[in-house]
Amino acid sequence: MLIHTLRFPNLFIISLALLFGLQTNFSLAISEKKASEIGKKMYEEITAAMPIYTDKKLNEYVVGVGKKLVKYSDQPERKYTFTIIDSPDINAFATPGAYIYVNRGLLAYMNSEAQLAAVLGHELAHITADHASRQKRAQTGSNVVAGLLAMLTGSGEVGEASAMWGAATVKGYGRDMELEADAIGAKTMARAGYPVDAMITIISQLKDHERFMKKRNKDSGKKPQSYHGIFSSHPRNDKRLREIVKKSGADLDSSKTGDPGIVPFRVATQNLPWGHSMQTPAQEDKRYYDNKLNFSFDYPEGWQFKKKDQQLIGNREDDSASLMLDIESRTLDSPDLFIKNVLGISFIKKSEPIVVNRLQAHTGTIPGKGNENDMRLAVIYYGRHAFVFRGVVDDGASLNTRPPKIGAAASQSYDEEFKSIITSFRPRPPRRSAAQSGTIQYVKANPSATYAKLARQLNLGKYGKEELQLINGHYPGGEPQAGQWIKIIR
Repeated sequence: MLIHTLRFPNLFIISLALLFGLQTNFSLAISEKKASEIGKKMYEEITAAMPIYTDKKLNEYVVGVGKKLVKYSDQPERKYTFTIIDSPDINAFATPGAYIYVNRGLLAYMNSEAQLAAVLGHELAHITADHASRQKRAQTGSNVVAGLLAMLTGSGEVGEASAMWGAATVKGYGRDMELEADAIGAKTMARAGYPVDAMITIISQLKDHERFMKKRNKDSGKKPQSYHGIFSSHPRNDKRLREIVKKSGADLDSSKTGDPGIVPFRVATQNLPWGHSMQTPAQEDKRYYDNKLNFSFDYPEGWQFKKKDQQLIGNREDDSASLMLDIESRTLDSPDLFIKNVLGISFIKKSEPIVVNRLQAHTGTIPGKGNENDMRLAVIYYGRHAFVFRGVVDDGASLNTRPPKIGAAASQSYDEEFKSIITSFRPRPPRRSAAQSGTIQYVKANPSATYAKLARQLNLGKYGKEELQLINGHYPGGEPQAGQWIKIIR
């Protein structure tokens, strides 16, 4: 696996744990139909928790390269889903049911279509070789859903969930399977007309990135971090890997002479966001944003929300109703059992499971005691948290009463207002300032250009030179040649 030997482990086994709560060692036999069901479920979880890169041009390009590889793969009849995750992290992974994901951040370090094909071909190989079901045993941790997403995505937003994973580990594919995926991926590349040397090139460039990040973290006093997968399985000068890749394309004319697709890749990735996404929507009226936990929800005209201590409190401007939001640690139980076992509420009226923007949730009303009014209750699971909404009205009304009209707001019951706010809850990417973002631009180097000069001119900071070298495949000592197309960050 190019990116995820240890970080993104036996996905079929983890996925079964995700769906069925298994916490033991077990052998696995899984049908293609069941794999598709699991993969779809995981797709819903991942795309609900992670921002998806929606640029039409780049998505069509990546999907097109993926479909070209599928045509020449060992299972061309299968339907594959390719998704770009809008994350700056360097990452790619495959899940059951032929779902393949690549992070936007990884694309920034590629310099040709052939390198993209190397990553996608490797992921295809893990699926066609059925590596997951060939792994016999795995251990799962204490919070499978949250832990799975943290491990799969490597995301800061979802990665916070790893705190709930505990000390349990899950074994990865292992070096032999990773090399087998490299061999199968290289053969698929060659059949599709790509030079297989691109697989060695992208691995080498990502090894360079690992070396740079270790140095950078050491300089800053942080504990050095290392990527798994490619980095643990493939030494910088890996003789066995090179022999396997060479052998995979030896009998195919395209193994060295195929078109690497430099120009199409350059066109497709022009203006690719660098670092944290610039696509986050601007603040809007009548919408609450939480930039720390990365969620938002809408509210009707006449409502205001303010944070008080650890609770978010919303009030109608006429003080006739309030909606409180408490954020608690979720459990492995479903939201309805969370209401019963954690909140200690044994009975709610009109109890029903709901899905809120692809997030698991449950709602109902808590019967009032004596002369008290009923209360609207809802619990939404997102990441490692349970978002608990409680809506109440003053003593002069009930949930089904129509409140006084505020401005041009449509007349509806208090309970309908509560539910409209609750069901507008959505995950969202973190908001970043323009100074923290940029885009990849392609320019022709002039005769006097050096990466150090460019980094100063572009105000890229202390490590700007190294970042430019890395994204252009020139780390640690390469420089641009006059007239050469290079990437800059602007």
